[in-house]
Amino acid sequence: MGLSKAEIIKTATAEANRVLSKFDFSYTEPIDIFRIIEGNNIIINFQKIDKLAGAYIPETQKNRPGILINENLPITRQRYTAAHELCHYIRKDPPSLDTSSELFMEEYKRDEKEQIAEVFASCILMPRKLINNILKQMGVVELTPFSVYELSLRMDTSYQATVNRLASLRIIKSGRQYQDLKSYSPKDVKNHYGKDGLETNWNNIWNINEQDNNIIIYPALGDEVRIKLEENPSTGYKWMGIPEIRYINSNWSPSDENILGAVGDRCIKLQIKDIKEMKLELFYNRPWLPKSNSIKVFKINIITQYKRHGIKLEQLIA
Repeated sequence: MGLSKAEIIKTATAEANRVLSKFDFSYTEPIDIFRIIEGNNIIINFQKIDKLAGAYIPETQKNRPGILINENLPITRQRYTAAHELCHYIRKDPPSLDTSSELFMEEYKRDEKEQIAEVFASCILMPRKLINNILKQMGVVELTPFSVYELSLRMDTSYQATVNRLASLRIIKSGRQYQDLKSYSPKDVKNHYGKDGLETNWNNIWNINEQDNNIIIYPALGDEVRIKLEENPSTGYKWMGIPEIRYINSNWSPSDENILGAVGDRCIKLQIKDIKEMKLELFYNRPWLPKSNSIKVFKINIITQYKRHGIKLEQLIA
């Protein structure tokens, strides 16, 4: 007789917590699943493999264990696939070949070891501590499709996987709320925001505001970062330090056009093109005053994610 659903969840959660406990994560940024895999001396190979999402190849007397990832997948799906295959390694499962339909279609009926790997992937990529920290950072009072979308970006997970994880942790309180959130898609959210600046339908929009001061974000190539900061030019103060590069544009709009001298928002849009890393440091100041006189400072570190190809050289010579 196989394991019950409760036993599968308990087993997978324990395995994920055991792995996470070996690494010093801040639980304010995405879990670095590739670092975990490489820390276990497992070779990761990113290749174009048609309909296959990933595979696990156990260790032999001559060869180290390996995980194969389809490099054509979006990064969120690459991460989920990697976590899924890592579970097969942790549990010493036989070789596993996983297609995209098997990993990403909820209707697919998986066997017990695949169900454990599915729950494990969710637990290790979205631990409760990480979710709580990010929701607190975002100042989320009520879950909406927009806040769940932003949460998924900051954990580097898919929207639907994030909704399912929130439900399993009972952060989503009711079946009605779950169905309401699940009925939305990232496409719906991006259509609401306006997605003209995105390279592909897979790319995302990052919405950042003042409470995100000092945050590190990891957008993918082709994403767009939108920073909104309160500004009142009638006082002589404005946000300064915005780089003058071709992929950044900035504009100010008042909160109420009918009120003279009304406060408004400085909106900065950054398209992630050929930027590997950018540390923005903005100062709310009067243009003729030194930086030391700034009444507010806003900092953000933007680190672009690039898809990997092949095997890291360090792994081959290790």
